[in-house]
Amino acid sequence: MLEKLTDDSIETQLNWLRFILERVGHNNLSRLVDYYKDIGWINASVGDGLLALSSQEKRYKGTSWTLSAEEHRISMLYIEKLKGKKVDDSLLNTSRPGRAKIDMPINVEIKPKASFQPVHPVEKKKMEFMIHRREVTIDNLEQELEEKDVEIGGLKERINELEQELDECRRELMRSKIFMGIFDQNTKLRQADRRSLGKK
Repeated sequence: MLEKLTDDSIETQLNWLRFILERVGHNNLSRLVDYYKDIGWINASVGDGLLALSSQEKRYKGTSWTLSAEEHRISMLYIEKLKGKKVDDSLLNTSRPGRAKIDMPINVEIKPKASFQPVHPVEKKKMEFMIHRREVTIDNLEQELEEKDVEIGGLKERINELEQELDECRRELMRSKIFMGIFDQNTKLRQADRRSLGKK
């Protein structure tokens, strides 16, 4: 577990942070940090340090907080390097580009007409509340989609297991039929032998 960030490793910290931001964005960084804390890769202090550093970086917006297995591997190598272990810089490179987009603020200057009426504070609050609710709804839907993807993956694995069990049952049934056929033939042969002996 990485337990602290030191000043002498700031360059590595920033490289790791940029690697993450280019893939998940600022909007998903906290969820990825929580995940790394949950699995024991970093502690809360390191997580808070990354979030604080991110406020000074170019802003990115990502579609998901998840990383690929290869990206998690590189992230772990950054952690090992921050813990003081020697890691070849070539291992920290990946040919796969980041998925997050640069989050550029759009400043649109609107020149009010002569008849422009300022929005009433109450109406403004209502509009802000509606926008916030929509953002929360979108975030919840994204989380549900990710959870559904995980459930689907689990169901596919279970289906494969059931198909294997079904194939085994079919093979066992076929073996049973063959055994019963042989048993019936042997029974008929013994009965025929008894009848032959009885006639003698």
